Amino acid sequence: MDVICHDIPPALAAPLTEALALCALRPVQTGAAVLLLGTEDPAQALARIADFAASRPEAGRAGADRIASGQVVWLLPAGQAAVLQGTLARAALAHAPQLRVNAIHLAPRRPPPAPWQAAWIAATQHPGPPPLPQALARALGLLLQGPALTGQVVNIAALR
Repeated sequence: MDVICHDIPPALAAPLTEALALCALRPVQTGAAVLLLGTEDPAQALARIADFAASRPEAGRAGADRIASGQVVWLLPAGQAAVLQGTLARAALAHAPQLRVNAIHLAPRRPPPAPWQAAWIAATQHPGPPPLPQALARALGLLLQGPALTGQVVNIAALR
Protein backbone atom coordinates (compact mmCIF):
# COMPACT_ATOMS: atom_id res chain seq x y z
CA MET A 1 0.00 0.00 0.00
CA ASP A 2 1.20 3.52 -0.76
CA VAL A 3 1.44 6.34 1.78
CA ILE A 4 2.12 10.08 1.55
CA CYS A 5 4.33 11.49 4.32
CA HIS A 6 4.18 15.22 5.16
CA ASP A 7 6.02 17.30 7.76
CA ILE A 8 7.77 14.36 9.40
CA PRO A 9 10.25 15.60 12.05
CA PRO A 10 13.89 14.70 11.27
CA ALA A 11 14.17 12.70 14.50
CA LEU A 12 11.36 10.42 13.30
CA ALA A 13 12.47 10.00 9.69
CA ALA A 14 14.62 6.88 10.17
CA PRO A 15 12.31 5.05 12.64
CA LEU A 16 9.29 5.86 10.47
CA THR A 17 11.02 4.56 7.33
CA GLU A 18 11.72 1.29 9.13
CA ALA A 19 8.15 1.13 10.49
CA LEU A 20 6.72 1.65 7.00
CA ALA A 21 8.86 -1.22 5.70
CA LEU A 22 7.61 -3.46 8.53
CA CYS A 23 4.00 -2.62 7.53
CA ALA A 24 4.66 -3.07 3.79
CA LEU A 25 3.86 0.61 3.16
CA ARG A 26 5.66 2.46 0.39
CA PRO A 27 6.16 6.25 0.58
CA VAL A 28 5.03 8.14 -2.54
CA GLN A 29 4.42 11.79 -3.40
CA THR A 30 0.82 11.61 -4.66
CA GLY A 31 -2.03 9.23 -5.30
CA ALA A 32 -1.95 7.24 -2.03
CA ALA A 33 -4.97 6.43 0.13
CA VAL A 34 -3.02 7.04 3.35
CA LEU A 35 -1.57 10.33 4.62
CA LEU A 36 0.99 10.34 7.45
CA LEU A 37 1.25 13.77 9.01
CA GLY A 38 3.91 14.90 11.47
CA THR A 39 3.20 18.60 12.01
CA GLU A 40 2.85 20.19 15.46
CA ASP A 41 0.77 23.10 14.14
CA PRO A 42 -3.01 22.44 14.34
CA ALA A 43 -3.87 24.90 11.55
CA GLN A 44 -1.31 23.35 9.22
CA ALA A 45 -2.60 19.86 10.07
CA LEU A 46 -6.20 20.85 9.30
CA ALA A 47 -5.10 22.40 5.99
CA ARG A 48 -3.12 19.28 4.99
CA ILE A 49 -6.06 17.02 5.89
CA ALA A 50 -8.49 19.21 3.90
CA ASP A 51 -6.15 19.14 0.87
CA PHE A 52 -5.90 15.36 1.15
CA ALA A 53 -9.70 15.04 1.42
CA ALA A 54 -10.10 17.14 -1.74
CA SER A 55 -7.88 14.67 -3.61
CA ARG A 56 -9.86 11.59 -2.51
CA PRO A 57 -13.13 10.31 -3.97
CA GLU A 58 -16.30 10.30 -1.88
CA ALA A 59 -16.89 7.45 0.56
CA GLY A 60 -18.05 4.23 -1.04
CA ARG A 61 -21.02 2.13 -0.01
CA ALA A 62 -21.19 -1.43 1.28
CA GLY A 63 -24.86 -2.03 1.94
CA ALA A 64 -25.94 0.58 4.49
CA ASP A 65 -22.34 1.25 5.53
CA ARG A 66 -20.09 3.97 4.17
CA ILE A 67 -16.49 2.99 3.42
CA ALA A 68 -13.78 5.66 3.74
CA SER A 69 -11.75 6.36 0.62
CA GLY A 70 -8.68 7.43 2.57
CA GLN A 71 -7.00 7.50 5.95
CA VAL A 72 -4.98 10.09 7.82
CA VAL A 73 -2.61 9.20 10.66
CA TRP A 74 -1.28 12.20 12.54
CA LEU A 75 1.94 11.61 14.50
CA LEU A 76 1.44 13.75 17.60
CA PRO A 77 4.61 14.97 19.32
CA ALA A 78 5.42 13.76 22.83
CA GLY A 79 3.27 15.39 25.47
CA GLN A 80 0.92 17.07 22.95
CA ALA A 81 -1.97 14.57 22.82
CA ALA A 82 -4.20 16.51 25.21
CA VAL A 83 -3.52 19.79 23.41
CA LEU A 84 -4.12 18.46 19.88
CA GLN A 85 -6.95 16.00 20.59
CA GLY A 86 -9.62 18.65 19.95
CA THR A 87 -8.15 19.42 16.54
CA LEU A 88 -8.04 15.70 15.76
CA ALA A 89 -11.71 15.29 16.75
CA ARG A 90 -12.74 18.28 14.58
CA ALA A 91 -10.90 16.83 11.58
CA ALA A 92 -12.40 13.37 12.13
CA LEU A 93 -15.94 14.80 12.30
CA ALA A 94 -15.45 17.18 9.39
CA HIS A 95 -14.18 14.53 6.99
CA ALA A 96 -16.21 11.46 8.01
CA PRO A 97 -17.18 9.21 6.29
CA GLN A 98 -14.85 10.11 3.41
CA LEU A 99 -11.69 9.92 5.55
CA ARG A 100 -10.73 8.14 8.73
CA VAL A 101 -8.58 10.50 10.80
CA ASN A 102 -6.59 9.02 13.70
CA ALA A 103 -3.38 9.77 15.57
CA ILE A 104 -0.38 8.12 17.14
CA HIS A 105 0.94 9.91 20.22
CA LEU A 106 4.61 9.42 20.89
CA ALA A 107 4.24 9.36 24.66
CA PRO A 108 7.07 10.78 26.73
CA ARG A 109 9.36 8.32 28.41
CA ARG A 110 8.50 7.38 31.94
CA PRO A 111 10.66 8.87 34.65
CA PRO A 112 13.09 6.50 36.33
CA PRO A 113 11.54 4.57 39.20
CA ALA A 114 11.77 5.82 42.75
CA PRO A 115 14.17 3.85 44.96
CA TRP A 116 11.31 2.02 46.68
CA GLN A 117 9.97 0.93 43.26
CA ALA A 118 13.29 -0.33 41.91
CA ALA A 119 13.10 -3.72 43.65
CA TRP A 120 9.53 -4.31 42.46
CA ILE A 121 10.32 -3.35 38.86
CA ALA A 122 13.32 -5.68 38.77
CA ALA A 123 11.14 -8.53 40.06
CA THR A 124 8.49 -8.15 37.35
CA GLN A 125 8.94 -10.01 34.10
CA HIS A 126 7.65 -7.25 31.82
CA PRO A 127 9.73 -7.10 28.62
CA GLY A 128 9.64 -3.32 28.47
CA PRO A 129 8.69 -1.14 25.54
CA PRO A 130 9.59 -2.19 22.00
CA PRO A 131 12.00 -0.20 19.83
CA LEU A 132 10.39 2.85 18.21
CA PRO A 133 10.09 1.40 14.66
CA GLN A 134 8.29 -1.70 15.96
CA ALA A 135 5.99 0.37 18.17
CA LEU A 136 5.13 2.65 15.24
CA ALA A 137 4.52 -0.36 12.98
CA ARG A 138 2.13 -1.94 15.50
CA ALA A 139 0.21 1.29 15.97
CA LEU A 140 0.02 1.91 12.21
CA GLY A 141 -1.20 -1.65 11.66
CA LEU A 142 -3.93 -1.22 14.26
CA LEU A 143 -5.16 2.06 12.80
CA LEU A 144 -4.96 1.08 9.14
CA GLN A 145 -6.63 -2.30 9.59
CA GLY A 146 -9.48 -1.14 11.85
CA PRO A 147 -12.32 -0.55 9.40
CA ALA A 148 -14.32 1.80 11.63
CA LEU A 149 -11.69 3.66 13.68
CA THR A 150 -11.77 7.44 13.42
CA GLY A 151 -10.87 10.16 15.88
CA GLN A 152 -8.75 7.78 17.96
CA VAL A 153 -5.34 8.38 19.56
CA VAL A 154 -3.02 5.43 20.06
CA ASN A 155 -0.39 6.17 22.70
CA ILE A 156 2.95 4.47 22.29
CA ALA A 157 5.98 4.48 24.53
CA ALA A 158 9.07 3.04 22.91
CA LEU A 159 12.78 2.74 23.31
CA ARG A 160 14.42 5.55 21.40
